Amino acid sequence: MAKATFVQKWYGRGYDRHMVYLEYEYRGRRYTVYENRAKGNEPLSWQHRNAQAQIDSAIEIESKPQGQGNPPDWDEIFKELGWDDLLKEG
Repeated sequence: MAKATFVQKWYGRGYDRHMVYLEYEYRGRRYTVYENRAKGNEPLSWQHRNAQAQIDSAIEIESKPQGQGNPPDWDEIFKELGWDDLLKEG
């Protein structure tokens, strides 16, 4: 399993000044986890795991071939449906 690489850290300003944002890169994609210093939040390990799982599933979906395969055999489909009369009329 690939490891995430730390990219940068920044602090919120203004209304979110209590937030600390950590940006990571995982499998060529970036994601951000955050820590709310004013109150509790979801543990960073959970945020990492969820973000990496989303990236893994997105990569898996993108790597699947789209629209490849044999075109449907309409003659066979019509025969199975009992619509072979439509073929004879045309």
